[in-house]
Amino acid sequence: MNGLNDEVRTLIGVTLSEPQAAARRLISINPPMQARWLGLAFVSVVTLLLMRLMLLSVPEGELTPLGMIMGHPIGGVAIQAGSILLMAIAMAYAGRIFGGRGRFEDALMLTVWIEFILAMLSAVQFVLLLVLPLGGALLSLVAIGLFVWLMVNFTAVLHGFTRLWAVLAGMVATFVVLVLTLALLLAVLGIAPPSGIF
Repeated sequence: MNGLNDEVRTLIGVTLSEPQAAARRLISINPPMQARWLGLAFVSVVTLLLMRLMLLSVPEGELTPLGMIMGHPIGGVAIQAGSILLMAIAMAYAGRIFGGRGRFEDALMLTVWIEFILAMLSAVQFVLLLVLPLGGALLSLVAIGLFVWLMVNFTAVLHGFTRLWAVLAGMVATFVVLVLTLALLLAVLGIAPPSGIF
């Protein structure tokens, strides 16, 4: 067990310092598909628990419908898992459109790991919000930057791309298409988009 903890800590350090090396290491592990799905479930639950802790500081009457759903033990996990799965699908198949060769299985593992890293950062942010609110707010900006940086580098390794700026441009284009598609779907269903996250 200690050996596994040491391996995880080492991989976290490599992810933060050399994300492409971490991505190659993760892909080389090549766990069975069942383990990847279990990883998705695990990080979804952990992220939900951290989110529910943060929601405790928000008065119930001020929560938006989306915030209430995200705080729900079933709905929150489903949305979290669905968003990770959507990122994995986009990472795998959008990359292939641009000539990549990555597999969905590896994209799923990489996105699950990114979410795990962000969950650990959220835990630190929660503590900072209690003792130093400004530090917690600044850390949220760091988390956004880290997410983009890891997604760009992990996507590059997954598909064998070498130009990070091109990967970033492809990610932005994919994000715009997904947002427009989701907005159109919501409009067709007659659902108004949420005005805020919480």
